[in-house]
Amino acid sequence: MENSCKALPGGGKLIACEPVLPKESDDSHRTRALLEGDIFVMTIYRAKGKHRTEEEFKKLGLSAGFPHFRAFYIDYFYTVLEFTK
Repeated sequence: MENSCKALPGGGKLIACEPVLPKESDDSHRTRALLEGDIFVMTIYRAKGKHRTEEEFKKLGLSAGFPHFRAFYIDYFYTVLEFTK
């Protein structure tokens, strides 16, 4: 993500489409599907990959040099993430 930020001009955007975990767990089908997906990712990638909450994505963007972040919840599972330089 840092390399993307360095390569973008001021005002440039990085767009990603990712599953976003809820801040707090509940009994909804969406939360269950996202948590099962998170366990799958950790199992397959041996804890090198993971799903994140919206706040974790925001912090990741800030640490890479993106001061602006927005999340657009587009369906049951995926969220469009916009990181702006």
